[in-house]
Amino acid sequence: MKGLRKISTVFSRNLSSASRHNFHHNTQFSAPLILCLGVTGVSVALQIQRQNEAFCEEGESDLPSFGSSSDPMFLADQEVPLETISLQSRIPPTRDENETTNLQKSIRALDSAHDIAFREQQALATSMQDVAAQAKDRVQSLQTHDHPMVTTQKMYFYKTSELQTDMADRFIILAGSSSVDVGGDIAHLLGVPINQMHTGKFIDGEVNIQIQESVRGKHVYIINSTTSADALMELLLMIPTLRRASAKKVTAVIPYYGYSRQDQKHFRRREPIAAADIALMLEEMGVDRVICLDLHADSLQGFFSPTCPVEHLMPAPVAAAYFHEELMPRADENYPPITVVAAHEGQVARATQFRTVLQRLSGQNVDLAVLTKSKMAPGSSQYEAKLVGNVAGRKCILVDDIVNTGTTMVSNIEGLKQYGAESIYAWATHAVFGPPNVNDAPERLQELDELEFLLVSNSIATERQLPPKIRVLNVAPLLAEAIARSLHNQSISSILSLEPLERYDA
Repeated sequence: MKGLRKISTVFSRNLSSASRHNFHHNTQFSAPLILCLGVTGVSVALQIQRQNEAFCEEGESDLPSFGSSSDPMFLADQEVPLETISLQSRIPPTRDENETTNLQKSIRALDSAHDIAFREQQALATSMQDVAAQAKDRVQSLQTHDHPMVTTQKMYFYKTSELQTDMADRFIILAGSSSVDVGGDIAHLLGVPINQMHTGKFIDGEVNIQIQESVRGKHVYIINSTTSADALMELLLMIPTLRRASAKKVTAVIPYYGYSRQDQKHFRRREPIAAADIALMLEEMGVDRVICLDLHADSLQGFFSPTCPVEHLMPAPVAAAYFHEELMPRADENYPPITVVAAHEGQVARATQFRTVLQRLSGQNVDLAVLTKSKMAPGSSQYEAKLVGNVAGRKCILVDDIVNTGTTMVSNIEGLKQYGAESIYAWATHAVFGPPNVNDAPERLQELDELEFLLVSNSIATERQLPPKIRVLNVAPLLAEAIARSLHNQSISSILSLEPLERYDA
């Protein structure tokens, strides 16, 4: 029928056109022409109709998308106006109840992951509630284990009782081969595990670094002293390794900043300013922040650009607290007269800070003296100590930042004894002793009758057995407190002020 209507329409148009133009000129052909066209049109229409019916009988599932409502195949039993056009679409097959779309699967997976994360967060929050009680136990474990170190009986500057729950999952601590022990103690005090990292060497001597867990999106603290060229190379390679592993931030915690004594170019010498060059290399590798322990000179902070801030921690107050506990008199005794002595002119600032904390803790007046360094002959390594201050009949605490060959310290101790000091103690932050076959400074200091004991920090790890007169002070609590405050954007320089601060974990 649809084909018939189409042929009729075409025929009507042609007939109208023909009638307008030629009918009055060719009247003799009009009747035969009409008869011929009519028979032809009916034949064509019937043929198209038969084809459509055969097509529909072969497969009703492949019906055309559009069709007239007057066709037999569409709404045959309903009276619908001819102008109505209905859209024929295939009905999708009914899905099984257990079958679901990829979107629904993704939603379920997301809900499951959220539930797991929520449960883990609750478990972590519950465990962190016990950290306050565990912090004291962790400090006591540093005091009682078989490690050959000493700590203060009271934690004057280590205040960390807990980290915010959301912070505990956002940072990790890595320890280089030169700072494995102090790095482990820092992680222990913060209540987090020391993360896995392999450092070694290939057969040809090249440094091999492998980070063995994901650091993506985390703040990474690298504990590594640059005590040797290998240790420095490890640190320089660890930083870009973490960067390429998508770490969010990288902070280098350097207990001992190697090459720090090469901080200036001497007159008419062709030599590097190695301390500045190392700062440039660290920044070029991608470090975000640096935390150092007792730099040889404050000017080293200026070797880094403003985009890489440097936190300078001074452990002298921690050492002063230790000496306060050691020299504290019994109930029936008076506090002994004490003089803090700067090892040379460059140590006056350290000695002053040491003296301030000691006075604050003891409540007693503490004197300050300075030993000047003057070479006995040009080019000689021997020094003659000249005293500015009073040490006669007093307990003296000699303050220096580095003890290496021990030449200056031995000279100063002997000089203080000559000036009438009653007893002599010494404090040096960094003990750069090296192997026994190269440096015999510990043995020479042990043989000094005038020396009571020398206190050094564990900023530099040593495998040699130190004599009894050399005590190692564990500064891990100070570094742990600095890291905790760094994570919570709290003041680091105020740790040693002995003033009450607003706690990040209050």
